[in-house]
Amino acid sequence: MNAADIAVDICIASAEEALRFSGFVQSFLSRNGFPFVMIHNAPELSGERRKVVFEDVLVGRKFAREWRMDRLAACGA
Repeated sequence: MNAADIAVDICIASAEEALRFSGFVQSFLSRNGFPFVMIHNAPELSGERRKVVFEDVLVGRKFAREWRMDRLAACGA
């Protein structure tokens, strides 16, 4: 498995979303037993982006799914 299999690219649309993302990450880690994660800026991608990488691909997929749901809920969808 390579790093691309376990990385989640996140686009931050606003300062408000950046704060929500930070709180979401803290909450997600707490709910999931504090798995090892690396979060870094992704300057190779356009816009305000973060690359989130978990050791475990299943945790990474769960994170991506829950973040999408959180984002939809924040948009009122």
